Order: sequence, then structure tokens, then C-alpha cells
Amino acid sequence: MDLRYITCSGPDESTSIDSLIKLAKQSKLIEIGVIANSYIKKGKPQYDWFETLLHSQDISDINMALHLTHDWCIDFCNNKISPEIQQWLNMRDKTGKPIIRRWQLNIDNNMNLQQTDAIRNIIKSHPDKEFIFSLNNGPIVMSYIKKLYRTDVPFSLLYDSSYGTGSRPDKWEEPHFAGHCHGYAGGLCGENVFENLDKISTVVPYIYKTWIDAEFNLKKPGTIQFDANRANDYITKSLLWLHQHKR
Repeated sequence: MDLRYITCSGPDESTSIDSLIKLAKQSKLIEIGVIANSYIKKGKPQYDWFETLLHSQDISDINMALHLTHDWCIDFCNNKISPEIQQWLNMRDKTGKPIIRRWQLNIDNNMNLQQTDAIRNIIKSHPDKEFIFSLNNGPIVMSYIKKLYRTDVPFSLLYDSSYGTGSRPDKWEEPHFAGHCHGYAGGLCGENVFENLDKISTVVPYIYKTWIDAEFNLKKPGTIQFDANRANDYITKSLLWLHQHKR
């Protein structure tokens, strides 16, 4: 098993941009995932912080993902794209590559998701971006993904049986949908990522390329603030696992 990305999710305006860039530059596998809903719209501190990050001179060397949640996720799936998101969809570096290459839609079982026509059209309109859907065994989420699976559009899936609560599963599940890349999340951190990569590697094919995503356990204990030191530990242990399992 190889890793496509080691994703660190959850930084916000309280996070030093310099510390994020330092984290990301440790390896081409590191990805920074920013959580976004209408709280990040123009006029909000998080918007100004995110714009500063996106216009950093180092941004073209950093893997960026935007994780849409709540209202912005529902609207995006229904092709109601806010001006801020449209602006970020169109952003490109000097070589013409998208600044934000991966777009994650954190769908959940409280969302009224029925039709897939709108999101299919968005995916088709942006072939140079990867669209990721959160996946769990909830009935609404699973039904929506099954509908999308029966279409001809490419997409990836992030399996998180904890429903975003940061709890580790009793066991990691093999990929559900053939032909679509699956990533894994759920309670990962520096203290446990090595053993969990061992476990994940037993449920995916030998040559499978996947990714891991940590958010909840990268926060400072007792707060909602992203902790660069905890993220660095998670990255270091993940890279160590990769080094020890080179084929």
C-alpha cells in the first residue's frame, strides 16, 4: 500500500500560516485541508486568513484541499455555488494548475440529498480537480453515493465510520466502490497512525494507493484549535511507516 496524501485538516485563522507552510514542505505527500462553510465568507476573519494563505508565494508547492460542510456542502451539491467558492474554484498558479486541487464534500445523513445531476455537471466541468465525498454506512449517504456510482463521473471517497467525531473504528473496511479511490479517517494521530496504517494495509489491495486524513486529534487538547506540533507528530510517524514499508 502506498499513500497519495497525508492530510492535516482543521487549521483556521488561529493557525500561523508560516507553521502550515513549514508542515507542508516536509514532503510532497502532505496536504492541508481547510474546513469551509458560510462562516468563511467575505467579511469574516477566516476568509481573510484563507485568502492570505492562498496568495502565499509558497502556495504552488503545497497540496491544498477544501472540505465543504453544512450549508455550503448542501448548496454545492445542488449547484448553488457561493461567490467565494467560485473564486477558489477558478484560482490557478503560474503554471495553470488549480491552487485547490481536491474538493471534499462532507455529506451526512441529516442532509436532504436526492438528485445527483447537479454535482455530476460540476464534476464534469472541472476535470482537473478531484472531488471527494465523505462515506459512512448511514442510509442517506450510502444511497447518494450508490446513485453517483451508477453514473460515469470520477470521484473519490473518504471513509469515516465515526461520522467526523474522531473515533477509531473497531476495524477498517475494504474499499466499497470499485474504480474509485478510497481514503481513511477516524481518530488518527501521531500516537496511533503507525499501527492503524498497518491495519489499513491489510484491507486494501497490495498495490493500492490511498490517503489518510486527521482532524479531530490534531487539535490542542480541550480546544478546537489546530495544533501544528500534533500535526507534525502525525506526519513524522506516517512518513516513518512509509519508509519502513518501501517495496
